[in-house]
Amino acid sequence: MMEHAEEQYIDELSKSMEQFGQLLKPYFRKMDHESMETLLLISMAIFLGASNIYQVIQLLGLPKTMTYNRIKGVSIYYWRQLLQHRLYEIALPLLKERILKSDATQSRDGLILAVDDTVIARIATKLGYVWKWWSGQLKRVTNGQNVIALILVIGDIILPLDVRIVSKQGPGLQSKPGIYAEMLEVAKDRLSKAGIDVSALKTTGDAAYLSEKIAKICQPEQNVDTTKDETKVQSTFTGIFGGKDNYVFTIDGVRQSAGQWRKDFKEELEEGWGTDGQPVYRTQADSDTFGTVILIFYIPKGKRAVSYLVVVGRPLRSCEVLHAFSFHHRIEEFWKLLKGTLQLGSMKLQERHGAHACVGIKIIGYLFVNMMKQNLRKLRAFRKVTINQLVELCPKFVDINSIFKEHFHNMIPANYNLNNALG
Repeated sequence: MMEHAEEQYIDELSKSMEQFGQLLKPYFRKMDHESMETLLLISMAIFLGASNIYQVIQLLGLPKTMTYNRIKGVSIYYWRQLLQHRLYEIALPLLKERILKSDATQSRDGLILAVDDTVIARIATKLGYVWKWWSGQLKRVTNGQNVIALILVIGDIILPLDVRIVSKQGPGLQSKPGIYAEMLEVAKDRLSKAGIDVSALKTTGDAAYLSEKIAKICQPEQNVDTTKDETKVQSTFTGIFGGKDNYVFTIDGVRQSAGQWRKDFKEELEEGWGTDGQPVYRTQADSDTFGTVILIFYIPKGKRAVSYLVVVGRPLRSCEVLHAFSFHHRIEEFWKLLKGTLQLGSMKLQERHGAHACVGIKIIGYLFVNMMKQNLRKLRAFRKVTINQLVELCPKFVDINSIFKEHFHNMIPANYNLNNALG
């Protein structure tokens, strides 16, 4: 007899709790068992409809002071280790598997490292890393925390690799391109050590992330082997970035702003092979800042104005560039899931360690839900399930409280009920 979707959901939720707990334990191996269990419980409590620690305490009857103290006891060092280094250990096995597939499969997967940041709106000024930032969502300057992430896109799978909170105060402050450059260097090192050819991946970002340093990282270096008298080209990422009108490029001996080039090439745009009906014009250009690059002028779907992309590294064809950049919006989906479905902004722990805990708990929750989604999609009833459905729809058909009490029975009072919550 075929199982009902509810039974399959409960079974997968239970198995994923066990699997994910075992996956995270090595990252926090010096943490006591009770603190680890508390961290996992709060990260997964989004299935209960709880978006912050206080709501979890109310729903499950956890001891308030002890619960907060256990979360506060996780040091900034642990959070940074998780958010900047340990996330690779979750993504690398899947990437290794996909990188061995055919070129057609790799093209469908995208294999993109996308970078972007978001602002978590805050009202209280005593919270960690709260400054005035421009919010693209609000279209104005607001008090909030700025968080930047480098994500790996493999088809419909989005995995964070490196997540950092941006500060405006303190020693050694870096700009966004500076942080991004550091992220790419770490990515190149981690992927190379894992035996992955980094030239198979492309990195994408908007114009705010392109800099001279990024251009150098994306340009393959030629190393001469003196023992064999051979020249070897070092593998690196190819970068694809949105461009600004004030960038200056030299094309065929003429030097002028990108804004003027956009106007000059508007009549040259035409549909090319594999560009999915988008009019494009491709040309090589030289920049005093970025070196020799490829410029792709095109009209995005649904728009009339000409935009352009800067390609640093391998001189990709127009269709390759547009196809790769079409995956860049996945990082916007990532932020929307964290801020909308997982309610990242609802966590308001104070000070620097609290800011890291707010982001870290939600990232753990995202990884857990993403694991469930991938596993459930192997089943017929869930083949098109989304993270939104797993979090908002499915729990309405099952008793989530009983599942949590079964797996976290040492922490959750057995006879806790509404009378206790109201009292």
